[in-house]
Amino acid sequence: MVGLALRLFRHHRGAAIATGLIALIGMALVSTMTTLLATGLADGTAEADRSFLTQFPMIMGGWVVAIVVFAMVSTIGVTLGGRAGEIGGLRLIGATPRQIQVMVSAETLAVSAVAALPGLLLGYLLGWIVLAAVRSSGLIAESSAYSPGLALPVAGVVVVLLASIAAAWIGSRKIAGRSPVDGPAPAVRKRSRRSPRRVLAAVLLVAGIGSSSAVLAMDADDIATTAMTGPATVLVAIGLAVLAPELVVLVNRVLKVASPRGAAGHLAAVNLSAAPERVRPAVTFLTLLVGVSAGTLSMQGIENRHSAEGSTAQVLASINYLVVVLIAVFMAIALTNNLVAALGRRQEEFTTMSLIGSTSGQTRGMLLREIVAATFVSVIAAGIGALVCVIPFAVVKTGSPAAAFAAGPYLLSIVLGAVIALGVTTVAGNRVVRTAAVH
Repeated sequence: MVGLALRLFRHHRGAAIATGLIALIGMALVSTMTTLLATGLADGTAEADRSFLTQFPMIMGGWVVAIVVFAMVSTIGVTLGGRAGEIGGLRLIGATPRQIQVMVSAETLAVSAVAALPGLLLGYLLGWIVLAAVRSSGLIAESSAYSPGLALPVAGVVVVLLASIAAAWIGSRKIAGRSPVDGPAPAVRKRSRRSPRRVLAAVLLVAGIGSSSAVLAMDADDIATTAMTGPATVLVAIGLAVLAPELVVLVNRVLKVASPRGAAGHLAAVNLSAAPERVRPAVTFLTLLVGVSAGTLSMQGIENRHSAEGSTAQVLASINYLVVVLIAVFMAIALTNNLVAALGRRQEEFTTMSLIGSTSGQTRGMLLREIVAATFVSVIAAGIGALVCVIPFAVVKTGSPAAAFAAGPYLLSIVLGAVIALGVTTVAGNRVVRTAAVH
């Protein structure tokens, strides 16, 4: 296992770092929730505190596991795109698709295993910080000490390790099954209306909207309103992120209509039309980041403004802000990793453009227009998804949907996603374009 990890890191350092970071932060977040759950189950915990210290981490832990699995599947899919030549070579010398999937799964497990101990230790630290914040707010008694134990946090790490194997198996299925003698499938092709991906997206969207709508039958003070709406925002965001290829089609249309005339705008429109997969990682993770952040922040803002002063719901909302920030950091890292990996794969493309006369400025302008259009489409889709989930919550809490339309949480999430996407594209894109121009 260590040998596989070293080989992957040596020959595919970017892929190893991207996968390792996702695994590290994922393990830290899952371990944080399991340390709180262990504390809630500990003998020394006050009886009155057990309900919160078991329900809260189980609800949040479910969000985190779903996000981690999706992020790992998407990251592995992007990083494997840069290894198409290697995998094609293995297929030519007799490797079967199953053997390729086993190899990728073993490599991913090895890299994730290296991150296990640091992730576990970071989870212990974050769990202590969260519990201290909960205790200082008065939500639990001082006598309920931090008792994380070992079994549950380790089980959380094992869950992420198993998720990494599943993610590698799923993420490598397409490239492993590709013919080693045929070129990649055409970028633009007719898609089946009943493709498994679209079915999955539909199931996630229906489940998310159903979960958020269910709160309309609940009492405003019922903690289940938060427990139902929070996962709903995650499910809808993931469902929309799964529909990234359809959103990329919208990105292409935006470029054709809104992009100003000139070489850079023309290159962006033509390039994206020919190879829409190039901006898919940005669309996927921007949609996820903005959708989850906007939905949960909007929900917690409503809770803070309209719950009774000092109530359990209001205090819980304040604690949720900390957890939402941790999840947002995780998704921001995933977005950054995938953007860097996707841009790194395009060096050959930029070299070809340089050889046929495109200047570095025109190539950078093309990249900027692509990411601006991708950001525009992603944040609109994610914002609409978050709004749909939060409206029932606002109706139950306030009697009106108006509170769901508060602009602050959406603007904050959009600015965060846009700054990361544009910043990473500018820095990493400039470096790749400069290297391609030299060569």
